[in-house]
Amino acid sequence: MATQPNSKNELALIEKVEWRILQASSDEEKLQACLRTYLAPLLLKAGSDNVAVRNKVIAVCQTINKLIKAPGIVLNVAALLDQYKNPNASHALIKHFDLLYIQHSVGKLSPEDQRALIPTALRGISKDPPASVSRLFNVILRLLHALRIPTRGSKEDEGFRSSIGLEDPKDAKFFADWLGKVLLLRTSPSGPADSPGLTSADVSFLTLDKGDTWNLEAGGLSAAETRIKVASLLASGAFTDEERFLPAIHAAASSDYRISGVGDELLKRATVSLEDEALIRTLYDAHGKLPPPYRIRILGILSKSELATTFTDDILAVFRRNAAPAPSETAEGQAPAASKSSGLELTKLHRALFEFVNWVARIGPSKTDYNKIGPPLIELLRDFVASQGWPKAARQSQDESTLRSRAYETIGILAKGATSLSEIDRLALAGWLFRSLSEDPTPDVVVNIDGALSGLTALFRPPHSFAVNTQLQSILLTYMTLREGDGDVVRSARHAVTKWANQCLAFSDVYARWIDILAVAGRQDERSDVVEEGQKGLDPWTYYANDDGQSRASLPDWQEMVRRFFREAITPRNISPESGNMDTDDVGVFANFPRDTLLAFPVAVGFCWRMLLLTALTDFQLEPAWERRLGVLVESDLTTRQSVRGYLSSLTAAKDGSLPTLLCATFEGMIKEDVRVAEPCARVFVELASLSPRATLEPLATRSRELNPLITSNKKELRMLGSTAFGILAAHPVNSEASFVKSAESLVNITTALPTAVGSELNAVEGAFLALSRLVSRRTYYAGRAPESRDLATAFPTLSSLASKPLSTQEALFEAYTQLWTAGIQTLQTDGGDNDIRSPLSQGFIEPLITQAKKGNEKAITALGRLAIALLTADAHDNSGPDDDILGAILQELYSLFEIRQAEVHFAVGEAIAAAVACWDADVVKLTLDVQAEGNASRARARITRLRAVLDKLLADCKTTKPSLLKASGIWLFCIIQHCSHLDEVQSRLRECQAAFMRLLSARDELVQETASRGLSLVYDKGDAALKGDLVRDLVAAFTGSGPQLKVDQDTELFEAGALPTGEGKSITSYKDIVSLANEVGDPSLVYKFMSLATNAATWSTRSAFGRFGLSSILSESEIDPKLYPKLYRYRFDPNQNVQRSMNDIWKALVKDPNAVLETHFDSIMADLLKSILGREWRVREASCAAISDLIAGRPFPKYERYYKDIWTAALKVLDDVKATVRNAALHLCIALSTTLVRQLEESGFTATAQAMMREAVPFLLSDKGIDNSAEEVKLFAIITIIKITKTGGDALKPYIPTLVPHLLGLLSTIEPEAINYHYQRAGDDSREKIDKLRSAMVSRSPLAEAIDSCLRTLDDASMAEFAPQLQNTVKSALGMPTKLGCARVLSTLSTRHTLSFSPYAAGFLALMEKQILDRNDEVSQNYAAAAAYLLRVVPTEASRLRYANHLITLYLSSDDRSEVRRQKAVDALLALSKISPEHLSSLEAVLFPLAFVARHDDDEYVSRAAKQAWDARGGSLGVAVTRFLNEVVELVNKCLESPQWGLRHAGARAVAAAADAVVSAREVSGRVNSGNLKTLWPAYERALALKTFEGKEELLKPLEGWVKAASAASPSATDPAAAKVEAELQDLDQDLWGGGSAPLLKKIVLREAKRNNDAYRPHALACLWKVAAVREDWDVLGEIAEIAGPHVNALAEDDGDKMDVDQPVGRTKGRSGGKGNSGDDMDLKSRTAWAAIEAITRGYNRRAMRERPMTVLREAVLALESAAADKEIKTLGNNAVTSPCLARSELEAVRRVFWYECVKEVLEEAVGGEGTAVTVGGEEQLVVEWFLHSLDLGLSGSDEDNGIISGTEPQRLGRVAAARAVLRLAKARAGFGSGEHAVELRAKVNKVLERALARERLTDVLKAWKECLEEVKG
Repeated sequence: MATQPNSKNELALIEKVEWRILQASSDEEKLQACLRTYLAPLLLKAGSDNVAVRNKVIAVCQTINKLIKAPGIVLNVAALLDQYKNPNASHALIKHFDLLYIQHSVGKLSPEDQRALIPTALRGISKDPPASVSRLFNVILRLLHALRIPTRGSKEDEGFRSSIGLEDPKDAKFFADWLGKVLLLRTSPSGPADSPGLTSADVSFLTLDKGDTWNLEAGGLSAAETRIKVASLLASGAFTDEERFLPAIHAAASSDYRISGVGDELLKRATVSLEDEALIRTLYDAHGKLPPPYRIRILGILSKSELATTFTDDILAVFRRNAAPAPSETAEGQAPAASKSSGLELTKLHRALFEFVNWVARIGPSKTDYNKIGPPLIELLRDFVASQGWPKAARQSQDESTLRSRAYETIGILAKGATSLSEIDRLALAGWLFRSLSEDPTPDVVVNIDGALSGLTALFRPPHSFAVNTQLQSILLTYMTLREGDGDVVRSARHAVTKWANQCLAFSDVYARWIDILAVAGRQDERSDVVEEGQKGLDPWTYYANDDGQSRASLPDWQEMVRRFFREAITPRNISPESGNMDTDDVGVFANFPRDTLLAFPVAVGFCWRMLLLTALTDFQLEPAWERRLGVLVESDLTTRQSVRGYLSSLTAAKDGSLPTLLCATFEGMIKEDVRVAEPCARVFVELASLSPRATLEPLATRSRELNPLITSNKKELRMLGSTAFGILAAHPVNSEASFVKSAESLVNITTALPTAVGSELNAVEGAFLALSRLVSRRTYYAGRAPESRDLATAFPTLSSLASKPLSTQEALFEAYTQLWTAGIQTLQTDGGDNDIRSPLSQGFIEPLITQAKKGNEKAITALGRLAIALLTADAHDNSGPDDDILGAILQELYSLFEIRQAEVHFAVGEAIAAAVACWDADVVKLTLDVQAEGNASRARARITRLRAVLDKLLADCKTTKPSLLKASGIWLFCIIQHCSHLDEVQSRLRECQAAFMRLLSARDELVQETASRGLSLVYDKGDAALKGDLVRDLVAAFTGSGPQLKVDQDTELFEAGALPTGEGKSITSYKDIVSLANEVGDPSLVYKFMSLATNAATWSTRSAFGRFGLSSILSESEIDPKLYPKLYRYRFDPNQNVQRSMNDIWKALVKDPNAVLETHFDSIMADLLKSILGREWRVREASCAAISDLIAGRPFPKYERYYKDIWTAALKVLDDVKATVRNAALHLCIALSTTLVRQLEESGFTATAQAMMREAVPFLLSDKGIDNSAEEVKLFAIITIIKITKTGGDALKPYIPTLVPHLLGLLSTIEPEAINYHYQRAGDDSREKIDKLRSAMVSRSPLAEAIDSCLRTLDDASMAEFAPQLQNTVKSALGMPTKLGCARVLSTLSTRHTLSFSPYAAGFLALMEKQILDRNDEVSQNYAAAAAYLLRVVPTEASRLRYANHLITLYLSSDDRSEVRRQKAVDALLALSKISPEHLSSLEAVLFPLAFVARHDDDEYVSRAAKQAWDARGGSLGVAVTRFLNEVVELVNKCLESPQWGLRHAGARAVAAAADAVVSAREVSGRVNSGNLKTLWPAYERALALKTFEGKEELLKPLEGWVKAASAASPSATDPAAAKVEAELQDLDQDLWGGGSAPLLKKIVLREAKRNNDAYRPHALACLWKVAAVREDWDVLGEIAEIAGPHVNALAEDDGDKMDVDQPVGRTKGRSGGKGNSGDDMDLKSRTAWAAIEAITRGYNRRAMRERPMTVLREAVLALESAAADKEIKTLGNNAVTSPCLARSELEAVRRVFWYECVKEVLEEAVGGEGTAVTVGGEEQLVVEWFLHSLDLGLSGSDEDNGIISGTEPQRLGRVAAARAVLRLAKARAGFGSGEHAVELRAKVNKVLERALARERLTDVLKAWKECLEEVKG
């Protein structure tokens, strides 16, 4: 009970408050004040513990609720909100009522008050009670519309978070989350709609469970506007990227572009880590709830997170949800989701899904257990493809094809890492993809299927189990043999199959190689990529290129291949393990090669043969071009042939059937009719049979006759191969002697047709000779003895008898005799001794062969050498002289062939010499043996004496100075050593041969060098240890020595022909030529100079031969002197490719660890290179450049830091070398240096290394050796390097910016092309302006400008202090236009990007700009003006800005000779200021607005236009601004009017007129005049009017009428005190302006202006006169007007006579409009003057008099007009004047139509509306009416009856009708129209005229007007 008194007190207080509230309820203001005071404390009582108190508070609140329904009541929301936030007022009831009343009044607050509430509302919102926070959030959303969100990145934005009360991250996170949910909320007029992504609780929170919360019409929130505001708030600095990331996704997915744009920008700028597990989990959860547009965004983000690939279950859920979403997706407690997406949205969703899955497939394997997700995803993707239709898609839209493609692509990527797939699943997937590839018809999809198959190969790396291997073979064979059109197949899968065979099956797999064979030649129209892939599969080196040691171990078994290819049928089926032992010998060799795949047969044969050779030659190394090397070895290397022959013999001994099968296959292929099959098979057969044991050939020997078609073939190659095969088989011992003879006879029979044979028959004869020679020779080899030669003498003709036969026939006989002579068979029979054989042998054989040999026929040369083998043994030891010796004669003839230029021929000669002297001891002869011979007793041995003589001669000839003999001797000597080095005679002279080859190294001929190199290598291989040591020493001496000593005689050829031309069509080649030239010139030193050149050439030729064919391996065995490394390293980069190639070979051989050698000898190498780079020889300089570039590449900078500056110095010096190639090498070195520096800056930034490089490079590049170098190439490169450095220098640039930027600014001018300046000097002003624009654009886009920007980007306070003075000096001293533009650009950049750092220096630069904006070049001036505008932004003091503004005014008012230019510069600056710094223009308006206002009226068109643009850019009302700054404007106008410059006077005059117009217009708007403004303005206006007339002065008269209206007194109102006050003010104003009363000063002014003697000005002055008179009702100046205007009424009738022609102003003056469509703008000046005079008289009457006595006034006006027209005074209207008024004259016809009709209408309507009454009938009033009628072209007099009334345009006709109607109304109202005889007659005339007009008028509107006029008459 202790609390009871407190309860009573509380109740009493509440009642007292209630009473006060009720007392104030009748007055809203008092009620509002009372509630603002007591409401919050009252609500605090709602938290009382006493129920009665709480109930009382509730009751009072109910009363208050009724009272506050009035719209004017605004409660104290701030107090209520503070109370709500007060932790001591935590009772739920208090918070309920607080929020209730906050919601009531928050919308009625001003924006400022609403903004002030936001921090309080947001602070601590995350801790507010859940029951009330939703209502508070709703209040905050209402407040957001008043929130001003600062610009992103501004200072306000940086503090925005704390300014709105979100200091606590929990509050910011809470608020951001709910803002994101606002973006998800969907509303409708009836209430909340389904909102996917929001739970029911979320919707309830946002809608407060009310349907009108988001109904704008019911006072709720606007959903669209709120979302836009929410998006803008999220983009501000109020939230961190982490807090707003999910809401940003919601915004980006919005359908409102205004919101999605903000969201996109937020996501782009977000710095959130996508590797945060909590964030990724949130994204996956959101993905499960949100509709497709949001899921698309989320998938795009997940596709950038590596961590997202580890959420395996979520990834699968993502795919299942998006690949086929359910029709309704509603989670527990969640609002229903959108229905299944479709159309474009579905396509986008699937595209995003596949991007994500693709990402998972690429990143997932390295992040998680990929086997948990890979296989399931593959199955899901297969299901997706199947849902579209498989293997053919049901629909072929572009989008679906794209998705299908991505599905296949992703399957391939997933398959790479899905190692857990079972073998069955892998094979099933492979089969599925192969079927898709072959049956899917969509071309775009196929690419991805093929890619998927490529990816799947990773799961099938060999070896495999037998089952997998068998199944895989079956799949590949199946799809390899499928063709387009087989079933549903639309495409061949052969390329993919071949690729799979190469990658998924071992190289030893026979079926894989079978697939490759089919790929190469299985189809005639096969694609090139399939063929190429097949060729790769058949190349073991390509197959095992990256597997060291595997190529030899994994070769396919050639025996199994032979068995499979040629003995078994290969079908796409599973092969059981037992099938390997199946006996299928009955299958023919072509069983697997049907007609369409027959071309694969020679490929299979060739591959089996190559694998056989590789199997036999176990030491053969596989490397590039191994097939060619293998073929050369088998053909030309005895050891290789013996190895293969031994291997084949072992097969025969083992009774393996593979070799016979292969021989049989090649034989069968050889006898095919198709040449494409026969020729390659024949080639393999010949090679194979030549090495096979004779026993193996027995089955085929009996079939030799089947080769006859090849022997007689028309194809030369087939004849050769066929005859060779025939010789091997037909001569076989298994064939009997009878069979041999029969075969020979058949061939002889064919040869008998030689004398008459032509064409194909001659081809058969040639083949028969070849076959017969091989038959006989091979029979000799087989039997070991030669047959009787007499039988052959008749079959083979002598060669001399074939002189008339074709060359092919002769060559066939050459070859035939070569075979016979090699076998020792002599076809020439003699009965006597040697003398009997020499003559016929020489005539019949040697001479014909020599004849052809001299022509370079290699067959003839070979035959000569073999002829010596067949000579009698006695001849070889004959002691007779060499001239009589046949062998000697043959050798002499061979020696004589040294003049032949073809190198290949010389090798044939060398082989012939070797064969002639060594016979069967020469390897070249042994190689011709292609059968298993029986014994060798009959073979001729080496002729030792001849061999020694040959060696003597060749060694001697290798010392000759004759180039052709030297070349031939070297090649011949090489051949002797190559083929006879095993003989003792040759072995004993190897040291001499070495010396000879060493001399040949200096030859210029590259072939000779190579021959010498190979010879030295061969000598080295064959020699002993001592010989090898001598050879090494000689080579090193040759390499390091100063060069060879040239020994010359007069005919020594030192230079190639044409190398040194003399100018007379000749050239210096020999020593004799040099001496002759020196004698002729008289300069003996020429001999030494040319010899120096020759020696130098010899030196480099010698070094170019190093490394060829093994010389490097010789050097590698010697001990290397460290001094050799610098030279050898430099030689590696020699310009001569041969030297370079050789030195690289030597380097590789000598230096086993290049990095270690270079590290050890770096200093010595670099020192040598820096010395050599400036040497005398260009080769050395060029090589040194390249060597230095390579040496420093990739090496740490400290290693070469001390050489860095020297390198730059040398590089830039050589960059200006006289030799182009040296310059190019130096350029590459410079580029390397530049690239190294730039890369160092990019990667390391502001490190010690980068600083060290910059410290050396930048000052050097900025010196006179760099960008200031006189050599253009050096200068250009230095500039380019500096530009690169600036782009990547970063902070490392800071110390150099004060020096660097001024240099770059200067370069802007120096690098400008000279052509621009040339054309600029010769161009006109217009062209110069265009060129200036172009130059300015070039500066802005210049790389130098970018470099300057890069430098400025790194400026800070410290570097700015050094940079600013340098920049000032640059601005002051700049001369070139581009440099000046660059300076302006720099100032602009500094003002915008470095505001704080640059601000202390801005005032100085602004003062500097006062001078710079006066630059002669307009483009420069405008750019400096723009820079000044930017500077105004950062100038810290107002005084500096004001000084600049006053300077512009001073500049404008300057009165020197360049005043016009200065005015242009001033307005340029003003325009730049208005565009760039409008806010500062506003702050300086009081100074600059008068300038802009005056300048816009300048005479100069450019000044006027620029000033208008400046004002228009500012915006605002001109009139308001004028009245605001009227005093300043008047002050500036007075200065202009006082100026001696007429242009300024005129501008001031026009400006004051415009100001007067603005002041008058302000009166018209406000309804009253500002007398002070009028008083201020009038003196200046009066002074302007007093100026002499000038073009455009008429503009000064336009405001005068309005001015007079504004300043004239109005009639006072007796009942209105305010009106009386205004009247008094106007009277005072009238007195002050023009003397009061009848305004004598004003009358004087207007009369003076009307009297001005300026024709163009006069019409305007007259118009102004009558208009002012019309306003001043106290004036009656008709007489003065008539006096002034009268002389000009007849202006059109006057003759100009000798009047001077005057150019009339164009564009400023326009005539007055005369009604709709009636414009006098195109009238000439005389017409306008006449009309102005007529109008002034007609309208110059007193308006008060018109109202009182209109007809009298009209009569006076008519009389005045007639008097003026008659040039005399007329006092009465006579009949003549009435019926022929002056206005009816023909010269005034245009005036009448354009102006008069409307004038009549207006004047007479005013007369009708007056206060006067009609006069008596018969007075002059009716004459006035008739005068007006006659002046309207109505045809009253009948003179213009035909044309007048219907003449003119439609607007003119309507004007005539309106005027006539006005006259008729006047007649009825003021002239008693219709009364009196005259009136009746006139009325009848008018009626007749109107009827005639109705009859003739055709225009509808005019006709209607005439009818109304007629009714007016009749009425």
